[in-house]
Amino acid sequence: MKKFATVLSIAILSISTRTMWADGIGLTVSGILTLYTSGQNALQPVGTNYLDSANGGVPAGYGNSNTDGTAVIGSGIEFGVTNGSDLLTVDYTGTTVTVTDTCLNSSCGTTPFTVAMYSPYITGYSLVSDDFPDIALGYGTTFAFPGDAGALTFFGASGFTGGSVTLDYTSITPPAPAATPSALRLTSFSRFASPAVAVDPTVPEPSTFGLVGTGLLAVTGLIRGRFRAQ
Repeated sequence: MKKFATVLSIAILSISTRTMWADGIGLTVSGILTLYTSGQNALQPVGTNYLDSANGGVPAGYGNSNTDGTAVIGSGIEFGVTNGSDLLTVDYTGTTVTVTDTCLNSSCGTTPFTVAMYSPYITGYSLVSDDFPDIALGYGTTFAFPGDAGALTFFGASGFTGGSVTLDYTSITPPAPAATPSALRLTSFSRFASPAVAVDPTVPEPSTFGLVGTGLLAVTGLIRGRFRAQ
């Protein structure tokens, strides 16, 4: 399988009054993981997400432990999942994300997968380093999320001993929450009171979304235009 060395452009998805945010700490990220056979058919039913702890693959101690596939960017490792042969982790800092596949036994690296990450406030990724064989990286629209998401597809590799990819990411400041009526009544007594800032209705709140499509190439083919393979 030819290795794809990819460069992800930093895409500014929205030109608005929201400013660039240099630190993503505190953002909620939704993740999906689909596993495939060597024939590029999904191993699980459509709609199954192995980053959802209810499906039994998420160990304790990760940000998605005891969640339906979401995690808040913070000091720990946000996502972790294992099939007994590989331990896949997705670790965000305030400005970077590292996807690592650690071998647990000699059967590791035999199961192709696609992992995708979404937040409406993350606006793009750029490649920093890659020692992961036989992968494709992308950023764009998929059927799994209501907006652009980053995705990594691993096609499987013989003699696999583990791999890691690190990306920078850019983000925007989430809109301020609207003030509650009671808060408005309290602030109305002050001459310094200011109107509440309305939440931008066009920006969806982070959440977990169902998987669509059953083929590996069907998933990777949904990533459009904002990267190029070399």
